[in-house]
Amino acid sequence: MTGGMEDRESTTDPAGAAPTQEPSAPQEAVPVETAELPDLSQDDAETGSLDDQEILDLNRRFAAVRRSVGALEKILLQGPRKYSRRDLSQQQDIPERLTSVYWRSLGFTPVDEDTVVFTDEDAYAIGDLAAIVEEGVLSERAFSSISRGLGFHMGRLAMWITEALVDEAKYADGLDDAQARQQMVDSIPELLETFESQVMFTFRRQLAAYAARAGSEVLHRDTDELFPLQRAIGFADLVQFTRIAQDLPGTELADMVGRFESLSRDVISVGGGRVVKTVGDEIMFLADTPEDGAQIAVSLAEAITESQQLPPIRVGLAWGSMFSRYGDVFGPIVNLAARMESVARPGTVVVDADTSAEVEQALPGGFSFTDGEEVELHGIGDIHVREMRRDRSAPLDLGL
Repeated sequence: MTGGMEDRESTTDPAGAAPTQEPSAPQEAVPVETAELPDLSQDDAETGSLDDQEILDLNRRFAAVRRSVGALEKILLQGPRKYSRRDLSQQQDIPERLTSVYWRSLGFTPVDEDTVVFTDEDAYAIGDLAAIVEEGVLSERAFSSISRGLGFHMGRLAMWITEALVDEAKYADGLDDAQARQQMVDSIPELLETFESQVMFTFRRQLAAYAARAGSEVLHRDTDELFPLQRAIGFADLVQFTRIAQDLPGTELADMVGRFESLSRDVISVGGGRVVKTVGDEIMFLADTPEDGAQIAVSLAEAITESQQLPPIRVGLAWGSMFSRYGDVFGPIVNLAARMESVARPGTVVVDADTSAEVEQALPGGFSFTDGEEVELHGIGDIHVREMRRDRSAPLDLGL
């Protein structure tokens, strides 16, 4: 495990790759949202599984979906598809290579040089970022990395928002899944301006916080250039989640994961830490000081143990040097924390001897430690691990 948990979510092009056009006479591509909505009624009619009224109702729903998605796409894309990669190169002076890299990095399906898929807004967005590459302000490597980050996180955000709206329609309005998704599509236009302003507000606040944190690193002396960041890194996961997941319906499983992530994020935020990433039943977090890391780790164990709706968790915490790339952190200390989490008993937090010493020095008497034991950690070797518990430190006030 090089950087902790592996991200398992991928994004695909919601706007879709349009069918390839003939170079001599390019035409605007048909949106995938409408082009790929299957007319199932014909197949069902042929098998005799639907009566005439059911076929009529299905076709009406199909037509309503096409209208809703088509109308939404016009709002979101702010104009028709009118350019191919070749057009952007010839008319907008954007290198085809950078257009291809940009589109692929955003997580969209690659398109050939003559497929008409780009709008005026696409041309502006790609052109703005490509221009600073051409001017030498940004390398192509950074261009690709930034595009990939934007695509991944905006894709996840889009998925998160749409699924939250679907859930709201189900639970608040009592709709079935198909009705809820139709309502979600219909509701986005009136919510779009608010969502966009919230995205920009949150981005600016987060960028300010990370810039300030980076600024504090400038003041550090004797920095290890290979692993320049001193951080507390923690991993927490639900015990026996795989077994539990086999016995729960999908909705109940999703609710459990949602409760775990929501409660964990609250604890980590209130404790002054940051979530690096989550994968189902596991969450990875960072803190800037040993005492903050200890407070978060113990508070996670306490809060989730007290929850009647969640199984217990186990937590591994380590303090040390690491480096950060692509929104993730890497290094031997990261691996150590992950491996220690796997040997923790349910409801407990384990640390290595060095981390326990750092916590005790930073906050004397705040936490207590067992004598511990030597354990063999896969890929690392024998490590002396100790359980950490709250002593005189005050519990976090989550305000819940």
